[in-house]
Amino acid sequence: MMQLQPFWLKLQTCTREWAADTYGILPDISLASRRAVSGAEARQTLDQEAAFYFSATLSPGLAGIALDSAGAVRNAAVRMDQDIDSLADASPLFLKLLAEQAGLDLAQAVSSGLFKTEQGVAATADPAAAAGGFNAANRYLVIEYKLQLDEDVTRVWFAFAFDYLQKFSVSSLRDAADHKAQARHHSRKSLSDSVLASTTTLDAVLDRLSLTIGECAGLEVGTVLPLSGADAGKLSLSADTLNGCVDIGSGELGVWKRQRALKLTTPISENFAQEIVDF
Repeated sequence: MMQLQPFWLKLQTCTREWAADTYGILPDISLASRRAVSGAEARQTLDQEAAFYFSATLSPGLAGIALDSAGAVRNAAVRMDQDIDSLADASPLFLKLLAEQAGLDLAQAVSSGLFKTEQGVAATADPAAAAGGFNAANRYLVIEYKLQLDEDVTRVWFAFAFDYLQKFSVSSLRDAADHKAQARHHSRKSLSDSVLASTTTLDAVLDRLSLTIGECAGLEVGTVLPLSGADAGKLSLSADTLNGCVDIGSGELGVWKRQRALKLTTPISENFAQEIVDF
């Protein structure tokens, strides 16, 4: 599960964007903790804050969410258009009721963003109706994020059904590996098609000779360079490559349809052909 980076990035992004919509400030966000715990411990962690649970029927992965008191107060202040200080003495029940829609919005954003669920989540007052029922036999991954809102700090907790996340992780990693393999195959094929469709220059070479730089500098119109090894019955076929000109075959000079032509007398170099096939 720790290797599933897209999951962690999406969860953090959903939480940050939700906080901006709910609190009116785009926060700095950091992962405070993540722990695999029993259902009883997960419920105890959530119930210490403003906790919201979601029906397993529509939310088999995300079982619960909790906002701390600072977040509940700020949510109430935004909704009621009041100063935060004026709600400092508000009852926890009142703040939780005002935060219920915010909790539901966060759950819907996370469920659709992470698990691609088309249906919305449904809140439930009974934790036993959530995924796993929060009983001692089931485990949960409890994740805590810290949100820095100007000078204030708030926290939000998520409780995911551990077994569901394990299956989701295995499936996601397998899909990612398959997608990567397909992308590599298509990329390789595209490169091969591009190479096969590209053009290169072929030269029929009668002979080659070596000259010093000084001799090359002294060349002028009328200079005669004897080609002692030239043989019209044995020409080299040369191709331009990234590594320079390479001889890829040999042939002989002839005529085809009244035009001078090169007739191959040997097959194309296996090394040259293999390099093209290997693209």
